[in-house]
Amino acid sequence: MQRAIALFLIISLLPAAAMAASIQGGSEVRPGLFYSEEELGKIDFGGQLSESDREYLDDVGISIITAAPAEPVYIYFGHSGLSVSIPGKESVMFDYGTFSFSESFYHDFIFGLLYYSVSEAYESWRIDQFISEDRTTTRLSLDLSPEAKRGVLEFLSKNAQPENRTYLYHYYEDNCATRIRDIYNSAEGGGFREWAESIDTGKSYRDWSTPYMSPSLFFALFLNYLQGPSIDDPINLYQACFLPDVLERTIAEYEGENPELLYQTKTRKPVPENYTLTARAAAVAAVAAALISMTGARRRWIRRTGDAIAAFIFIALAVMSSILVFMMFFTNHDVTYMNANALIISPLVLIPGILHLISIWKEKRRAIGLSASALMLIALITMLLQLITPFHQDNAFCYIIALMIYASDAISARSSFRLRPSGHRGYAQDR
Repeated sequence: MQRAIALFLIISLLPAAAMAASIQGGSEVRPGLFYSEEELGKIDFGGQLSESDREYLDDVGISIITAAPAEPVYIYFGHSGLSVSIPGKESVMFDYGTFSFSESFYHDFIFGLLYYSVSEAYESWRIDQFISEDRTTTRLSLDLSPEAKRGVLEFLSKNAQPENRTYLYHYYEDNCATRIRDIYNSAEGGGFREWAESIDTGKSYRDWSTPYMSPSLFFALFLNYLQGPSIDDPINLYQACFLPDVLERTIAEYEGENPELLYQTKTRKPVPENYTLTARAAAVAAVAAALISMTGARRRWIRRTGDAIAAFIFIALAVMSSILVFMMFFTNHDVTYMNANALIISPLVLIPGILHLISIWKEKRRAIGLSASALMLIALITMLLQLITPFHQDNAFCYIIALMIYASDAISARSSFRLRPSGHRGYAQDR
C-alpha cells in the first residue's frame, strides 16, 4: 500500500516539476550573422536626392514575387522573393529562402541552427521554376518613393555581400517573408508596422500555420505535437506576415493595390480557410484504439495480431516523444520549450510497447493494464494542471489521441482477465 501511495505521489508531482522547469537549448549560434532589423536601422530611407538620381530611381521597380505552397514539407507554406527591375537590365530576385546541404547541415538542422542565406537570381528564371512546379505565382509592385527605393537598393547591395548573406532562420520570426516585411516597413518609415500591429487577428501562430499542413495529416499532427505554448498566444497582423501570402495580402491592403497574377495552378488545391486537428485527431485515435482493443479478444490469433499492432503504435509514439524531449532539452528549437505534450505522450509509452511485443509470445496483460492506467493518470493530471493554472497550450488534439489510446489499452487488458481463463493463468504468472 505504501509503495502504491508513493508511486501515486511521484506521478502526481512529475507534471508539475516538468512544467516548472526552465528549458533551454544547448548549442552556440555561429558568429558573424546578418541581423536584418539592426542593419536596416543604419540605412537612410529619406535622404536628399539629386534630380538625376530621382529620375533614375523613378524608373526602378521593386516588387514582391509570391509563390503558393507546394510539396515537399519545407515549401508547404509558400515563398516570397523581392524583385528589383532596373531599366536596361534583366530583373533580379533576392531570395531569403536559400540553404545548402553542406556537411554540417544535418547537425545544424537537428539542433535548431538553420543557417539560411540571401541569394540573387534572374527573376524570369525563378518564375519559370515556380511555374514548372505548378505553383500559383503573383507579383505585387511596391509604391515606394525614390528615396525609399535608394535605401532598399543600398540595403540589398550590402546584404548580398558574401560576408553578410547568412542569417539564423526562424520559422515564425525570421524567414523569407519576415525579411521582406522588415525591408518594406523600413522603406515606409515604420508606418506599415504601426498600422499592421494595430490589427489583432484573433489567431495564434499555430492557428495561422496549421491549415498549410493540410496536405499531410501526419505532418500536421507531428509538427503540432512538437510545438509548445510559445505559439499559442493571439498575434497581430504584422506578426502574421511570417506567411508569404499573408504578407502579400497585407501589403496590398495597406497600399490599396491588387497583385498581378503571373501564373495560376492547374492541379494544386488552395490552402483551406478552416482546418482544425481536433476531429481529425479523434478519427485517428478511434482507429488506433479499435486496433489496440483486439488485444482483449477471445481468439488467440486476434490477440497476437493486436499485440503486434499495439507494439508498433506505442513504440512509434515513444520515438516521437523522445524526439520532442531531445529538442526541448538539447536544441535551439525554442518553439518546443515547456511543451506539455512531452508529458501527455511521453517516452514512457515505450513500456506498454515492449510489453505488447513480449505478449506476442507470453501474455503480460496485468502489466500492460497497469502501465496504460499510469500513462492515463499522468495525462489527466497534466490536463488538470493546465486547466487550473495560467499555463496555456492549444493541445486538445494530443489529449484526445493519448487518452483514447491509453483507455483502450487499459480496458482491453482488464477484459482479457475477466473473459478468458487463460487470462487468469497469465495473471497468476505475472504475479
